[in-house]
Amino acid sequence: MIRLSLHYLTSEKKAVDKELQRYFRSLQKRESSEIFIDFIDEYKRFVLNENAKRLHPLLLIAAFNGIINPMYLEEQINDIRKVSLAVELLHNAHLIQDDLIDDDKYRRGELTFHRQFKKDLTQFYEDGNGEHSQTYAQYGKDMSVLGGTYSYLLGLDIIKESGFPEKLKLMAVQEYSEAINYLLKGQIIEEYMTNHNLVMSLEQYLSVEEMMRARVFEKSVKIGAIMAKGNVHYQIKPLSDAMLRIGQAYAIRDDILDIEKDIKGKKKKIIYILAIQNTNEEQSRKLKDIFGKHKILEKDVEETKEIFNQTKAIKIAEHLSKNLISQAKNYLQDIYPDLNKEQKKFFTQFADYVYDREI
Repeated sequence: MIRLSLHYLTSEKKAVDKELQRYFRSLQKRESSEIFIDFIDEYKRFVLNENAKRLHPLLLIAAFNGIINPMYLEEQINDIRKVSLAVELLHNAHLIQDDLIDDDKYRRGELTFHRQFKKDLTQFYEDGNGEHSQTYAQYGKDMSVLGGTYSYLLGLDIIKESGFPEKLKLMAVQEYSEAINYLLKGQIIEEYMTNHNLVMSLEQYLSVEEMMRARVFEKSVKIGAIMAKGNVHYQIKPLSDAMLRIGQAYAIRDDILDIEKDIKGKKKKIIYILAIQNTNEEQSRKLKDIFGKHKILEKDVEETKEIFNQTKAIKIAEHLSKNLISQAKNYLQDIYPDLNKEQKKFFTQFADYVYDREI
């Protein structure tokens, strides 16, 4: 497995975490409502989870560092770290709402946002018997809808309040807004198809994952590159094209790693899509029967995984992911003037990490 063991990754993640802590202290200091300060505490707990990867801010900072003239880096590094928090909060907004849609219990080893609020209200009323469980669950859902929206808006404010020139901030805000638009559009399409029992084509899957995953990667590096005053055609475009392929490959790897979870959730992701294209009549019938059940049992999961193996769906998905990574590396080679050496190495290693990662 390729490991992102660069000094850059370790040091920048720590720096981003510290910047997030400073940001939340400032956010709470500016707030006058004790109730809302309590809400920010819960939101902060979710965002500051130590298992968070911080990939989006790291990509933004790497793009900035890779393009900026090194002689100006020291005086602007703190400003770009602050801006990088915007895409981290955008990502967390999506996680909050995605966990709500799927009604997931845990995220990064802790309770999901809506489940934590449900737990808090249950404890507040000391309702050990769960007599009003539905009411508490609805409260958790309501707070997640509001919290996710709030998180999107915080990211917008971070860019607007940064110390960069107004023209660059306006361009960055445009990219940030487009990221939200793509993300929500992709989520809506996926939910519609899932709940109408429709199976995506491979092209539809890649399009949806581009919107939900790849575009946030792409917009992260674009914001960093814009703030560094990168050349639109020769630096920003090839870097953006590379991140779109890397983002799609990341989504495919996610689906490979989450096979059991997706089967239990009756989600027809890339492995199902590829399998159904290569099944015989009996295998096709079994898959449709299993995914049509009200509750999927463990034996159903194992039977589905066996069909996935028999149809070589996982191997085909891995090959597709590898091809996307290869395309991304070719785009990285097209950047001119080239990225600074350390960041060029980082983006190349990140591409390999996406294909090989186990988490």
